[in-house]
Formats: sequence, structure tokens, C-alpha cells
Amino acid sequence: MSDLLPSERLAKLRALEEWLAWQLRDTRRKIEQVAQQVRATDGYVSEQDRRAGKPVGVTIHAADCANIHQPVTNLDATKAQYALLKDSSFHRPCQRCRPDKLLGLTKE
Repeated sequence: MSDLLPSERLAKLRALEEWLAWQLRDTRRKIEQVAQQVRATDGYVSEQDRRAGKPVGVTIHAADCANIHQPVTNLDATKAQYALLKDSSFHRPCQRCRPDKLLGLTKE
């Protein structure tokens, strides 16, 4: 590229930058798709929510969620879906890993 004018080199470098940015976005999209598949096969967990030592609800997480802070109970997809549908005022989906979305309960 050294035999090109600076303006030509700049144009080529910008085109390369756009292509690399597209590749990065596409790779991140693919990573998220595979991560969702892994979460769907690895299962779900329920985490008891407590205030002043008393249970006030249950948060349902994907098993690999980084937002889990307490001991959990393992659930398969059917049990997690049932818990979320059965009593939505007591069983809440984690807002970080969105098990409701992974289970196909919401489209958001």
C-alpha cells in the first residue's frame, strides 16, 4: 500500500475497518446464539429471594447466569417454564439472563 497516495490508503483502511467491524458484530451475534443454545441445554435454577430472612419470592435464572448470589435449586426447562407461568407474582425471571425469553415465554 506504500505506493498509494495517502487519500487512497485512507480509503482502503476505512474499508478494512468497516469490514472488520462487521466481522466482529457477526462473531458476537454467533457467540450469543451458541450461548443461548448452551443455556437451554444446561438448564435453569431457582434462587430464593429473601428480605429480613423471610422468603418473598423466587428468581428463575439460566444455569450459567452471573447474577446468582445464593444457593440454588436446579430445574429443567419444563419446571422452569411451569414456575414462571404458574405464579408470576412469586416466580420472577432474572432480568440479566432472561430465562423467560430463552424458554419462549416472551418475545422481547
